[in-house]
Amino acid sequence: MDATAGSLTTGNGLLRTLLKPGNVIPALVWLFLLVNQARLSSFPPSPSTVLLIVIYTHVVVLFMLRRDAMRTGNLVEGIVALGGTFAVSFLKGPELRDTQLVPSLIQVAALLGWAWALFTLGRSFGVVPADRGLVSHGPYRLVRHPIYAFEALFFATYFYLSPTLYNAVIMVVANLLQVVRIVREEKIIEGYDEYRTRVRWRILPRIW
Repeated sequence: MDATAGSLTTGNGLLRTLLKPGNVIPALVWLFLLVNQARLSSFPPSPSTVLLIVIYTHVVVLFMLRRDAMRTGNLVEGIVALGGTFAVSFLKGPELRDTQLVPSLIQVAALLGWAWALFTLGRSFGVVPADRGLVSHGPYRLVRHPIYAFEALFFATYFYLSPTLYNAVIMVVANLLQVVRIVREEKIIEGYDEYRTRVRWRILPRIW
């Protein structure tokens, strides 16, 4: 195969990846979340808001470029994963004037860790349980689910700053769904048993 044919094949493969409904549809959903987050943000936006928008932008790109799944979960597992992902979007955060320095710094740190984990996961990214290849480097050497860990830390600050009953219910529901999601994901990805022996903790070392 000459260089021209090879580049055409690569280009066609990339185009097919970009145009797959399974990639385009969730990317559009996340694009809506990105635009909505930007629209609702105050101006000038806080550092945590800027980082969250950067993360959402990265997620849109990952959806478009992710690998095909070698194995996927069932419909119920998909619904649980979507619920765990989007439940936190119903949290009602505090007014900007009510924010505090330490929680804000924690949010920024959580977002940086979240971005690190997403960048490491790369084209293996997905929302519903699926096997797109095991990733075990970067933050995945420390815990098995660093994205969920940093997400939980980020959104926990919402509850700390606005500890209402409504937010408490959302947090409980979201975390329960995430626990179920984690357990199911670990049963789908090939090679996970060996990985589990090397990285013992799922979310928080010495806790779970």
